[in-house]
Amino acid sequence: MALLLIPQAYAQFSPPSTVFGSVADSAGPVDAGLTVEAYIDGKLCGTKGRTEFTGEGSARVTVYVVDVVSESQTAGCGKEGKEVKIKVGDRTAAQAAKWAPGPVQLDLTFGSASPAAIPTFTPAPTKTPDPAATQAPGQTPGQTQTSQQVATIPPGSPGAGSPVPTSPRGGITSATPGQAPATGGGDSGGAPVWAIALLILGGLGAIGGGVGYYMARGNKDNGNGSGGFTPPDAD
Repeated sequence: MALLLIPQAYAQFSPPSTVFGSVADSAGPVDAGLTVEAYIDGKLCGTKGRTEFTGEGSARVTVYVVDVVSESQTAGCGKEGKEVKIKVGDRTAAQAAKWAPGPVQLDLTFGSASPAAIPTFTPAPTKTPDPAATQAPGQTPGQTQTSQQVATIPPGSPGAGSPVPTSPRGGITSATPGQAPATGGGDSGGAPVWAIALLILGGLGAIGGGVGYYMARGNKDNGNGSGGFTPPDAD
């Protein structure tokens, strides 16, 4: 039986109304830290409210906020459409809000003041990049430098039109301006890494063969007709 009563009691519960807004007075600025209360039909239904400052300099505005409990929380308090009066310090504003659960804005005025707008904060605009800052030497206005541009040897010089070597390590530069050098193992029109390795190994073999040949000739010229190694005479 108790479990059946829980959903019914929860359905009847209503959250409080949070009334907020600006406070303006023709007599001068309204101080921060003043107590704010809310009344419904003369009954105190909202306490612990406070005034605060927001904004800077001439844009500074006094604002307030106070929670107004519902009828399900306190008998005789908040109910849809009921009028809520706000008291700031020792003065009650002429304006009134309509109670509703959740946030409700009500800007208050005293004397002949007009309602003050609560300042809103907008992000600062981002700076537009200056095209001249990214323009490379020799480029026309509006032309930007790209990572794919490759400098070439000027006309009239040996190797005109070929890319200018820029690698500090003596690396191979592309023969075609604007194209990246081929990577090993890929079919990009250049010699693959394994072919270059074979050429290097073949060159080392040829050098080794030439050294052996000249050593054999040297032995033959020294009287070793066999052209090879002559073992020492056995005693």
